[in-house]
Amino acid sequence: MVDSSGRSFYAEIVQDEKHKRNTWLKKHVINNMLWLDDASFAPFPPFIDGQATQVYGDRQATTQALNEWLTAYKQVEIWADCPAYDWVLFCDLFGGALSLPKNINYMVMDFATALRLKGRDPHTPREKLVPDASKPNGEPHNALYDALLLKACYEHHIQQEIQ
Repeated sequence: MVDSSGRSFYAEIVQDEKHKRNTWLKKHVINNMLWLDDASFAPFPPFIDGQATQVYGDRQATTQALNEWLTAYKQVEIWADCPAYDWVLFCDLFGGALSLPKNINYMVMDFATALRLKGRDPHTPREKLVPDASKPNGEPHNALYDALLLKACYEHHIQQEIQ
């Protein structure tokens, strides 16, 4: 997650190995994670460095760290890109959509739908939606990179129009 000022939260949840059986996930997502596929790492407490919080642990530790990160905000409106599956997983961290922290709006805003409503093709690669100078460093399908890229896309295509 990345907020409007650039403050970020990145987590990898230690879990069973079932997800590694999916070829697409292994190639495009797991290979771009910072720690999950590296057996030399053991879970560690949340690392907070100024604007960035990073967590590598179980679901409980991740949820606790995320809850703490979210307390900095009075109200949270979450934007996601094609959020159908990710939003379910996010809500599940808190026990479901009805158990989200009170400061989080239960409705996730969908960037792909916003593009369609603006007459733009929602299948356009997100890197092509922003000027080169706005593109973050990193690898596509790493969650933090994708969040930073979505923030850049949001700022370029949505935010300026709703202000």
